[in-house]
Amino acid sequence: MSRFLLCIGTVLSIITVQAQQEDSAMIRRIADEILINSKAYDNLRHLTKQVGPRLAGSAGMVKAEKWGLKLMEESGADKAWLQQCMVPHWVRGGTDEAGIMSFRSTANGVGKTKLEKKLDVVALGNSMGTGAKGIVDDVVLVNSFDELEEKKDQVRGKIVFYNYKFNPTYVNVFYAYRDAGQYRGQGPSRAAKYGAIGVIVRSMSISTDNHPHTGATRYDSAYAQIPAVAIGLRDADLLAEKLSKGKVSVYMRTYGKFLPDTIGHNVIGELIGSEFPNEIITVGGHLDSWDNCEGAHDDGAGCVQTIELLRAFKATNYKPKRTIRFVLFANEENGLRGGTKYA
Repeated sequence: MSRFLLCIGTVLSIITVQAQQEDSAMIRRIADEILINSKAYDNLRHLTKQVGPRLAGSAGMVKAEKWGLKLMEESGADKAWLQQCMVPHWVRGGTDEAGIMSFRSTANGVGKTKLEKKLDVVALGNSMGTGAKGIVDDVVLVNSFDELEEKKDQVRGKIVFYNYKFNPTYVNVFYAYRDAGQYRGQGPSRAAKYGAIGVIVRSMSISTDNHPHTGATRYDSAYAQIPAVAIGLRDADLLAEKLSKGKVSVYMRTYGKFLPDTIGHNVIGELIGSEFPNEIITVGGHLDSWDNCEGAHDDGAGCVQTIELLRAFKATNYKPKRTIRFVLFANEENGLRGGTKYA
């Protein structure tokens, strides 16, 4: 009996080792295919330079969907299609502006405001505009929501400036991003709760340039939908320094608004499983980007990697046992409608 068990154990070990070797060889072939023949950078270049910005509801998004579907087909998908979903249609509406204002008295004693320093800002996604005339008022700086609570009696009729910085102690920068991101997402409504008329948010970045970064805000329906902008880091530091010395007034003008919801699509390619076709593995990235950028990192890279994996599987004649779907999701940036529809 012991000899029989030993034989069985030996055979199973040989089978296991052989299976592992076959898996390793397949992984190596796929890796070599990607390293030698990758189309990812060329595809990313086309997506960012030829398609460009592609916010949900925009003409750029329609162009991106057509590009994605064609590339799925060219990369060898057994089946490729567009999955329809309704998406929000927010538009920036114009060039966002802000500046530090100075107050001067004229010869006859009448007060007059003057632009002292232009600030690099961009309206937050989903935010409502100021109106054509813009708004001007004193700024109240807060470094946290706790400080907002402490200063809640000071913010009525004022512009709140959230100067919350990335926490450099987080090794994973996405923790720092989510930590700082709450001020962009919740900040406008939390300031509106106490009567603020506008919000400035320090950009969600650790870079040293002055390029402002947009991103979605989410209004609480219980409070006014006040205009909100992100400010470049250098201008954020300048504004904070000036506020440390006294009162500062800021002018803001933005034009954001929502148009009626419109039709968008998830782009889906599929390799049908050979043994378990109804069991589905999903690989994907989101196709949309903000309106003021090419979206190379967020998430053009994820899209072209998704398609590259499909191409490499077909090029190496990989036959999955389970169906694999390669999905370019719609409307991640300001609504998550594509992911919700797919789920």
